[in-house]
Amino acid sequence: MRERLCSAWTATLHYQTLTALAEAFRYLGLEEAPDACIASAGQGRQDFLRLLLVDGTLAGFAHFKEDGDIDYPLYPRDGVTGVAYSLLAMVHAIIDGLLTPEQAGRHLELIEQHLLGPDGARLFDWPMNYRGGPQTRFQRAEGSAVFGREIGLMYTHAHLRYAEALWRYGDAEGFFRALCQANPIGIRDLVPAAAPRQANCYISSSDAAFADRYEADARYAEAMRGEIRLEGGWRVYSSGAGIGMSLILRCFLGLRRERGILVIDPVMPDSLDGLRAELELLGHSFEVTYRVQGSGFDPTAIAINGAELLFTRGRSPYRTGAAEVPMEAFLSGFTVGVNRLSIAIGWCNSAEILRPFLVGSAVRGLPQDGRQLQKVRTADPTKVAW
Repeated sequence: MRERLCSAWTATLHYQTLTALAEAFRYLGLEEAPDACIASAGQGRQDFLRLLLVDGTLAGFAHFKEDGDIDYPLYPRDGVTGVAYSLLAMVHAIIDGLLTPEQAGRHLELIEQHLLGPDGARLFDWPMNYRGGPQTRFQRAEGSAVFGREIGLMYTHAHLRYAEALWRYGDAEGFFRALCQANPIGIRDLVPAAAPRQANCYISSSDAAFADRYEADARYAEAMRGEIRLEGGWRVYSSGAGIGMSLILRCFLGLRRERGILVIDPVMPDSLDGLRAELELLGHSFEVTYRVQGSGFDPTAIAINGAELLFTRGRSPYRTGAAEVPMEAFLSGFTVGVNRLSIAIGWCNSAEILRPFLVGSAVRGLPQDGRQLQKVRTADPTKVAW
């Protein structure tokens, strides 16, 4: 079976690898390699949507049988495994931009309806069948006697990828809630069924406290309703803690360095308007202030130490893209001591909201040839150029 089985999740990783390789080859100045990678990625996306998106819903697997038929395990029509929905392919397809905005929105709705428990997103909508250890299709899921980590379905590593998909799509409220569900500090305020947990380290899973696999199968619906105590799993384990920190820094606070630019792309709910964060960036101390309104994404104005920073727009498949600030302009605004970075998100009158942070009419990033600065709305409403 495995020679003819295709994982939808693995297909998304294949697409991600090819697009990343194309960017790397282009940076190295190679001429033909980027085009070959992009062409292969494009064909892979077409096949992904044609063969794995069935009646508008992603299947977890496709089994290409010798007679030409295709079976779809981990799909609503799957009558064998007892599992109808699978998380990983859905969230990675959204993160990698494989889906249209409408398709992405539909899959986030499916996750909310079928995979979202009180403590976060679950790998599947129901545990794999357990028959005392014999394995017929899935080795670990059918062989493990312990209902925890991946077997218990709420694996924090995967939940954080769900959070990343919400950031990518632009669901500010959902993204912030998903981040908080992965944070053990104050977890019982957000997840009343959670048992006390060590609050100074990463928790790799949230495990419903069933006596055994048989009880888990019989009473799993109670866990999804928050009626079963939820224990913290292994601690200080796996790359999940690094993923969590990355999501806080580059997605929530929205700051990341790329080649020659500072990308500013925060997503946060407007209830956090006025948030201040103290951090180190490029070896310098910063106090970052966020003024948030409306959607919770779309940076509309940026200032550093009293000078407005000019930017262009990056691309996003689902929402307004990031602000991209030339690194030279950003570095030229540094001062001795603490630097103050102010970011307006979603404001129509961004100049007014940043006025308290500006000094005179200082602007960083003016054209070098003395041209007058103009803000130009391009034909694409997701892009802004200066």
